[in-house]
Amino acid sequence: MEDSKQIKLSKGILDMKFMKRTKEKVEKAKEDAEGQSMYSSEITDEMRRTGNLVFISTSIVNCKNLIDGRLSFGGMNPEIEKLMANDYSKQLEEEEKKKEKDITDVEMAEGYSTVVNTIEKKFNKSKHRSKNKKFMKPADGPLI
Repeated sequence: MEDSKQIKLSKGILDMKFMKRTKEKVEKAKEDAEGQSMYSSEITDEMRRTGNLVFISTSIVNCKNLIDGRLSFGGMNPEIEKLMANDYSKQLEEEEKKKEKDITDVEMAEGYSTVVNTIEKKFNKSKHRSKNKKFMKPADGPLI
């Protein structure tokens, strides 16, 4: 419907030097219309509303935990399945080791309380020192 409302420019006019931008716009609109007609059954209204969402990440952190390239399922390649099982069991063992505690909760609480007591004693000593130091009057007596 929009194409019938717009005035179409002739090829000769679009080829003129000052009409380069207009020619590019017309060509782009034509390509968009062709693309929409080709993929109209696959593109939903929600896709049209949201537009193009492209996420670019230059970090390789996302690739760290990927699985190896060769996989086998259902006994198709028993050697690879054995390797996969070994890798899986190693991963489970590593996760268990991470979950284990080096120090029990009771030991941690005792250590924390001793640290708190040590710091408390340090500050208490400094308060006592400052109280003991007062200005003393010079003694009345002959000066030498």
